[in-house]
Amino acid sequence: MSWLIPLVPVIAGTVLFMVFLKSFSKDRYFWLLTSLGCYSFSVAEGIWFYSRNIAHVEVSYPGWADLFFFLQIFFYIAAFAYQLGQRKENSYQIKFLFDMAIIIAVSTALSWHFLIQPLIEEVSVSPILFAVSISYPIGDLLLLFGAVSFYIGSAYFFPRRVLCLIAASLIVQVLADTAYLFSTANGGYSSGSIYDPLWSLGLLLMSLAGLYALEHTEAPPQKVAERIDEGQISLRLLLPYFSLVLLFVVMIFEQKGDMNGLIAGAGVSVILIITRQIFTLRDNRKLLASYHQLTSVLEHKVEQRTEEVTSKNNLLEKAVDQMKHMAYHDALSGLPNRRLYLEKLESAIRAAGQTSQKVAVVFIDLDRFKNVNDTFGHEFGDLLLQEFAQKLQENLRSNDTISRQGGDEFTLILNNFHSQQDMVPLIRRLQSALEKPLTIQGQELHVSMSIGIAVYPEDGETPDELLKHADSAMYNAKEKGKNNFQFFSDDMAFIASRKIALENELRRAIAKEEFILHYQPQIQAATGDIIGMEALIRWQTPAGKTISPGEFIPLAEETRLILPMGEWVLSTACKQAKLWHDSGYSQLKLAVNLSPLQFLDDELMSMIRQTLEKTGFPASSLELEITEGVAVDDAEKAISRMQKLRRLGVRIAIDDFGTGYSSLNYLKRFPLNHLKIAQPFVQDMASNPYDRALVEAMIFIAHSLDMSVVAEGVETEEQLALLKKLGCDEIQGYYYSRPLTAEQFRGLLVNGFPSVKLV
Repeated sequence: MSWLIPLVPVIAGTVLFMVFLKSFSKDRYFWLLTSLGCYSFSVAEGIWFYSRNIAHVEVSYPGWADLFFFLQIFFYIAAFAYQLGQRKENSYQIKFLFDMAIIIAVSTALSWHFLIQPLIEEVSVSPILFAVSISYPIGDLLLLFGAVSFYIGSAYFFPRRVLCLIAASLIVQVLADTAYLFSTANGGYSSGSIYDPLWSLGLLLMSLAGLYALEHTEAPPQKVAERIDEGQISLRLLLPYFSLVLLFVVMIFEQKGDMNGLIAGAGVSVILIITRQIFTLRDNRKLLASYHQLTSVLEHKVEQRTEEVTSKNNLLEKAVDQMKHMAYHDALSGLPNRRLYLEKLESAIRAAGQTSQKVAVVFIDLDRFKNVNDTFGHEFGDLLLQEFAQKLQENLRSNDTISRQGGDEFTLILNNFHSQQDMVPLIRRLQSALEKPLTIQGQELHVSMSIGIAVYPEDGETPDELLKHADSAMYNAKEKGKNNFQFFSDDMAFIASRKIALENELRRAIAKEEFILHYQPQIQAATGDIIGMEALIRWQTPAGKTISPGEFIPLAEETRLILPMGEWVLSTACKQAKLWHDSGYSQLKLAVNLSPLQFLDDELMSMIRQTLEKTGFPASSLELEITEGVAVDDAEKAISRMQKLRRLGVRIAIDDFGTGYSSLNYLKRFPLNHLKIAQPFVQDMASNPYDRALVEAMIFIAHSLDMSVVAEGVETEEQLALLKKLGCDEIQGYYYSRPLTAEQFRGLLVNGFPSVKLV
């Protein structure tokens, strides 16, 4: 069986080399070095086996076998040095080196006393033999150093099982070498002794450690991943001290012979322990100082963070308060908005119900505020609203509430009244506050307001009812000339409901085209010839009920339904007039009324252009009638719009002249073709010399401005004669004909006689 012994290191080296090839971690070089150590040992064993069993000669000592034995120790030590070099913590390395130095000092003292010193005492030993003999225990001490270092630093190198096998391999080899040297020193060693298999066992344990390490290649141990229980940590910390105690025990029992080596080792170990403790105390002080510094920094950061959190909480509270204020207040005026107003109104209603008092809901709207925005700009208008709100606040009582609903609409809550008459003085005080002009950016403005008032509980018991009725009262104040206040009444409720119903019917009528057009002829005063007609809209419901234009036209203006209605009127009238032109009456001109809303609409020009193109009606035969009121909102825009219409070829007439603002300045600047005198002046001109003088002045002014004159509402022959005498150009009225349907008007064209009165 002795021939198997040289094969064991070869097998072990091959296994370890395969571990090196299959491993991809940093530990692979450790296994490469240990495999080279096994191969070196196999060479040394091969030399021994050849010399004793084949050549049958005594192995020379020292010889080539010793060289390869030393190479094995060298490769092992190199492997340990490489693995220990992976640790980078300076503090750990210093303590680790102290522990290793203590253990090595104790081991060296014991080796010196029991192994090396007996060899030195043999005077017959040659220097080479002495050096070789000394090298073996020194190498074993270094191997022991590696084993102990791996044990102490086990949490940072390999898994537990691998470390145990490596340590066992080194200890077995050190024991075998120590036993061999001790036997050699006493002359009792012979080949094939019990020590020989120990070397092979140590190598096999190392190869087995490599195989186990290969299983853990994919998940190498982390520095902090492996937890070490307190018992293991204590044993590793106490190992240097245990070794020193062991040395003292040996010194106690070994009282004979030279003990200088043991004493020297004990002294060095004690000095190293004291030095280690000094370093540990110093390191602990540094750690404690660092701890205090970190604690101070942490406390400062905690304090700073607390201040930041407190500051952010304060900012958050402010932001929440600001958001709450924004949610319940108007951004422009700072007044309560509709949401807060409704909450306050509900509270006021509850309080009034308990005390049997009255609460007034007041709806206020600035008169002609749109004109201010259009003239001075929205920024100026915002400043006006702020000044207006401030004026109202200054003249209210402390228990009253003012709110801005939006735009130029404000609402009030007036508390603690016993009757409507008790509220009047406060309302008049608000009106008086606005009698003086407001100064905005150096510009003085006279403003007025229309006020509607609804009283709890007579006019409603809920906020919605009171607001709705106050709004109705406010619109009633506007209809009565603005700049006044009105209390809500049941009549207003009826009118409001009637308007809502009428609006719904009007929308349906536009969608279903329930309207028809009547045409009233316009007569040349000098000849009596029909030279044109005015298109007038009529609404007859499917039930046969006829609704007066005076009732639905203002509503159409208010709801902007006048825009689609006006487009239908223009298109229908142009189609009909084109048919009459094609029938041989091309001299006829068509007059169509435009409301101020239609006239200032941005889509007017494109709508007229498309209608003329679609119907084929000539622009020169179309006359658009506008009222003087178009100049009130935006005179420059009105003039620009008229000029564009004139360039398009359309004629323009000023309708009902004398009933509006009758500004001669506007009349001079407007590019007009015709001036229509309103019926009230014509009606009494024959009996009232003032009306006659006014009509005469109008005709004179119109002719002076190169305009022809049309008199409306002519009903008597006397009126006709007087208008002819004053030089009026055209006549329109019941004296000649009432408004006719298209079929009736065609009959008038075919059968009528210009010289005969048509009725």
